[in-house]
Amino acid sequence: MKKTITFLCAGLLTLGLSAQNFGLGLDYMMLSGTMIENEAGEAVKNEAGEDVSASSAVLNLNYAYAINDDMSAVFSAGYGMGFGLVPMKASLSYGFSPSISANIGMGMYMITDDGYNPTGVEGEEGSANEAGYSAGIAYHMNDIGIGLGYEMIKSDGEISLNSFTIGLSYSFGGGSGDSAPDSAPTGK
Repeated sequence: MKKTITFLCAGLLTLGLSAQNFGLGLDYMMLSGTMIENEAGEAVKNEAGEDVSASSAVLNLNYAYAINDDMSAVFSAGYGMGFGLVPMKASLSYGFSPSISANIGMGMYMITDDGYNPTGVEGEEGSANEAGYSAGIAYHMNDIGIGLGYEMIKSDGEISLNSFTIGLSYSFGGGSGDSAPDSAPTGK
């Protein structure tokens, strides 16, 4: 395990990662869909018989890689508390101005909540890893960013999970929006 971590850190350093491009964020996800409520509007129960949480606070770490002055690739990984999920996302962010940016991306969402029972095909066990899509807009004030977004985490007709997200982020880069979650370009 130590060798794996050492090689991972060495690989990241050789890619020219800068500490100034990292940021921390806290997102509040308001969840909806059949994984939260059934058709009658009643809360879904988990294995312990408790209602499944309809919200999740997600603490995330993100890295912004500038493509040009207006566009960045943003990579983030988080941990959700409340409704259990671990989002890992990659997105493109375009800065319309130094303060406003929009993003669109995709990601892998590992659903760890007790209320989720993944189903497989023809009796096979299902996976708790779901692909999803996200889009949003953010406003940057120096090192602080505020964002609004929508995430479609799972939608296969019978089972769905969507989220409206409000986020607050802090950029270590010291510039307007350099690493706000899913919205990095500054539009300079």
